[in-house]
Amino acid sequence: MNACDRPLDPLDAEALASGAAPVLAPDAPEHVRLCISCARAVAGAARLVRELDELGGFPPDGPEEAPEEASDLAGGVVRIRPFSRRERRDFALWRGASLFAGGLFAAGLLILLLPGITAGEQAGLSLAALAPLAALLRAAIRSVEEIAASSPAGLEALGVALRGQSALGLACLLLLVPASWGFTRALARGRGR
Repeated sequence: MNACDRPLDPLDAEALASGAAPVLAPDAPEHVRLCISCARAVAGAARLVRELDELGGFPPDGPEEAPEEASDLAGGVVRIRPFSRRERRDFALWRGASLFAGGLFAAGLLILLLPGITAGEQAGLSLAALAPLAALLRAAIRSVEEIAASSPAGLEALGVALRGQSALGLACLLLLVPASWGFTRALARGRGR
């Protein structure tokens, strides 16, 4: 069996398994009907939820000692699943946290620049201002690592797409010429300063 050229995102597989509308790809139900590997992914997600519901049912002593409200084990496990590749790259999901961390760092720097703060207070504020910077640096390093890890698959998918759309591939290659020219001019200006 050949692998799917457009694998279904785990969010969409979970949504289809629970009977909800897909989150990321609106044409996911049609794709699942045509693609065997994606249909297996949806079936696997449905089986996981079913098995978790069975595990989260009654205690081993029987239903008479069950709590009044049964725990939602399947919902809890699905909620704590890792982020999908698309979720990790989607800036809309991380915009609030990124803006908060950047604002916190800027506020810390602003407080450091205020007059009348003693050296001991400035040292404490310096550490408080550097904490968000360390988190931003760690997030940037992780982003670079994830891009490096996913770039071979992304380039392969781009190659498959460009083989199907040769005119688009030619246009992309032609656009590389002015982009590379602008990049070399920017590097030359940077070296000249």
